Amino acid sequence: MRKMFFLAILLVAMPLAADTTSEIRSALDYYAEVWNENDIEAIEGYYHQDFVQLGDEGVLSRQQQIDGIRSLGSRGGDRGTLNVSDVTVKELGGEHAMAWGRMTLDFEDGSSLESWFTTIYVKTPFGWKALLTRS
Repeated sequence: MRKMFFLAILLVAMPLAADTTSEIRSALDYYAEVWNENDIEAIEGYYHQDFVQLGDEGVLSRQQQIDGIRSLGSRGGDRGTLNVSDVTVKELGGEHAMAWGRMTLDFEDGSSLESWFTTIYVKTPFGWKALLTRS
C-alpha cells in the first residue's frame, strides 16, 4: 500500500516538472526568436521587474539590461543570431526554477560568441519571468 501511495505521488509530481521545464524552454526559445527580430518590447516582457544581471562587469538592473539591448539594435550593426542549447531546468519550489545552458550569437562574418548562462525564474500570472541571470 505504501508503494502504491508513493507511486501515485510520484506520478502526480512528474507532469509538474515537465510543465515547468517545457514552459521555461519555451520562454528561452521565444527570447531567442524576439532577439533575432530585434523586438525590444517583447524582450522587455521576458524580464521580471526586479531582474538583475550579474556579469564580469558587475550588476546590471533590468532597465540597464534593456537599455543595453536597445543600444545594440539602434546602432544598426550585426547583433548576431541568438541560439540557445543544452538547457537544463530544475524546480526550486513551486514559484521558482533555475535553468542553465549555452547561448551562442552567430554573426554574419562567420564568427560567433558562446557563453554559458544560469537564470533564476519566478512564476507570475503572465508566465515564467527571468529574475536573475549570471553569464
